[in-house]
Amino acid sequence: MAQKTSDKLLEDFCTWLQEQDRSPLTVRGYISALRQFSVWFRQTNGVDVEPARITPLDIKAYRQYLLVNRRLKPATVNHHLAALRALARWAERTGQVEHNPAQGIKLVQEVVAAPRWLMRSEQFSLLRKARERVQLGDLRAQGQPDEPGYIWPRRDLALLVLLLNTGLRLAEVAALTLSDVVLKERSGAVTVRSGKGRKARTVPLNHDARKALQEWLDVRPAVSTGALWLSQKGGALSTRALAARITMLAEQAGLEDVSTHTLRHSFAKNLVDAGVSLEKVATLLGHDNLETTRLYTTPSEADLQAATEQVAWEA
Repeated sequence: MAQKTSDKLLEDFCTWLQEQDRSPLTVRGYISALRQFSVWFRQTNGVDVEPARITPLDIKAYRQYLLVNRRLKPATVNHHLAALRALARWAERTGQVEHNPAQGIKLVQEVVAAPRWLMRSEQFSLLRKARERVQLGDLRAQGQPDEPGYIWPRRDLALLVLLLNTGLRLAEVAALTLSDVVLKERSGAVTVRSGKGRKARTVPLNHDARKALQEWLDVRPAVSTGALWLSQKGGALSTRALAARITMLAEQAGLEDVSTHTLRHSFAKNLVDAGVSLEKVATLLGHDNLETTRLYTTPSEADLQAATEQVAWEA
């Protein structure tokens, strides 16, 4: 019966999160974190978790348990604390507690590391491999534009170039339709209708992106679906399949640990290195918080290496 009480608590909290229009990913993450807290609470205190029983000492002890016993990273610990904070706010608003037990509980300080992005030489290798596949495909197709070797390498090249030149998220680029793309001789844009937080935005297309997209659209099979990216079976390319195309290109280019998000980070880093203001970078990436964008000004290991080379006497 006690377990049912705990389950009912999380069920009611889950419903509240959904009513607050939290993303499914956030809801799942919070519920998973709170299930782990419920197990710890029961083992530590001998009773099932209830909002009125949670004290600030419990939350501090749990924070220490996650850090010392489970040796979790600060970001992961802070995710657990965020779930507890949300639960405490809900309990306070619904009259289940008189005082918020998470009030004033400090998060674990994180050492901010630069996001993983590709150096210009790595971007060159990736783009070169995609263009090489187009040329080899043309050779195999022997001038026949309806041959697979002529069509699909152009799709992969356009996908790669778009990601490197717009910084779109995986879900955003996968959701694009033909009507979301506008191509003109000297300008162009893609409209993101399914951005993070359900916010739409328009991202300009530079020369490289327009050229690659036009090459793909010129050979894209005429099918009933309006999806921009097609699979070889004629349906829309799924997010998983789309990510797999980037992984494949990276592996063929001799690169490791490259994802669509790596390309997003690379786009942002390229902009910052080119002197584009953080406000403009944030707008292009769809960031609400400028501090998120400011991460791209954090020096990478390669940046620091280059900096020390500048003062070498015998270089």
